[in-house]
Amino acid sequence: MSGFNSWLTQLNLVVKGLDKQFAVLMALSAALVVLAASFAAVVLADVRPVQMQTDRELSEDLLSVSGQAEITLTPDMVTLMLTAEERASTPSEALSRVSTAAQNVVSTLLRRGLTPEEVKTTGLNIYPEYVYREKEPPMIVGYIATYTVEVKTKKIAEAGTLIEAAVNAGADYVSGIYFSLSTEQYRNVYRQLLSAAVSDAEAKANALLTPLGLKTVRVKSVSIAEWTPIPFARVAAADAAPSGPPVMPGTTSVSATVNVVYVIGPR
Repeated sequence: MSGFNSWLTQLNLVVKGLDKQFAVLMALSAALVVLAASFAAVVLADVRPVQMQTDRELSEDLLSVSGQAEITLTPDMVTLMLTAEERASTPSEALSRVSTAAQNVVSTLLRRGLTPEEVKTTGLNIYPEYVYREKEPPMIVGYIATYTVEVKTKKIAEAGTLIEAAVNAGADYVSGIYFSLSTEQYRNVYRQLLSAAVSDAEAKANALLTPLGLKTVRVKSVSIAEWTPIPFARVAAADAAPSGPPVMPGTTSVSATVNVVYVIGPR
């Protein structure tokens, strides 16, 4: 009998231990439920304003319009590419000869009133000259040295005279004549064109919306279609005059384009 009582006592202790563990597990589960509910409330609090804003934006009626403006004017910059070329039996001799020609060309241009900022070296090359014979490997017969100087100036009226002076000083050929707008002129004109392009976009929007009984409420976004003007080349006249060949800059066009998105509504 005493053994049975002892067994009952041990069983009661085990049951009490299980009750405590169960109570701890229940408390922990309740805490997790509260924490999950709190986290869900925070997430919902963060999401609702964003969702409401997105819904409002989606309900807006929009109109996208492109505005353009363009102007034609005379370039105020000319770029000349002048090259001297010399041949010799050795690389050092070819370099020496082209160096002499280059110094003559550059000094002549500077004496003509150009500043050092308007004259820039853009190329100096030395390479072998080959002769090709049938069934024989190429044979070096000499070396060619070239020197190219770039003249970029606003003195367009003197371009022909500068070319003639450079050729007489040692330049062998003109490898390019380019006309462009100076940075100052381009910036001033482009800013004016941007304003005109915005006005063009607004006029287009009003012309489209007025017959429909609508109007622009506000500008939602605006962007500029950027591009970089590319200098263009013109061929000088073939007949040379005492003051050099005539160099005619002609005209060039500058344009600006803007893309405007309007929020629209009834009048």
